[in-house]
Amino acid sequence: MTKEALLVAFAYLLGSIPTGLLLARIRGVDIRKAGSGNIGFSNVMRVVGKDRSGKILGLLTLAGDMGKGFLAVRTGFLFGGPLDPFLAGLFVFLGHIFSFWLRGKGGKGVATGLGVALGIDPFFGLLVCIPWLLLFLASRTASIASLGSFALMPLLAAFWGHLPALRRPPLPTEGTTLFAIMAIFVFVRHRDNIARLISKNENRL
Repeated sequence: MTKEALLVAFAYLLGSIPTGLLLARIRGVDIRKAGSGNIGFSNVMRVVGKDRSGKILGLLTLAGDMGKGFLAVRTGFLFGGPLDPFLAGLFVFLGHIFSFWLRGKGGKGVATGLGVALGIDPFFGLLVCIPWLLLFLASRTASIASLGSFALMPLLAAFWGHLPALRRPPLPTEGTTLFAIMAIFVFVRHRDNIARLISKNENRL
């Protein structure tokens, strides 16, 4: 087995770990059968985050899912190949959406995708996370924050390194491609949310 195959397997299985499902079970809740049925941060927070310890479980879900993306990418950098971090980022993201442990089901990829961005370039990741936070605070709607930040992600990646004020090296074409793929998946996974936003029936957090 080649090192790239090992990296892909590691990233995919790491991404497949259903953080929110495992943490919600501490409260005896199968998060797949509660709220929106999603295993991510917003649904965990909505279902079990009604008190302090529940909010901690929601925040741990966010940290865990972001951590998966970050760890996979940083492991890719250790492998040394120029494409390895992007390969790891793609497969940890796909692992979260199509989890091996959940028979191909999974989350929407937002937190893991943000973790991938932080792993590729922490400053880039912060510039993507800030719009997510601002949109969330303004709307109290996780889907608006997610769609807005992921729409920005490939555009920012394409111009990264060409903005003199940032003084950062440009991302390779593979980086822009990775973020574009993730953005497409996030929008597809949010199609029900988009329909609710249009009809003004989207859940707020």
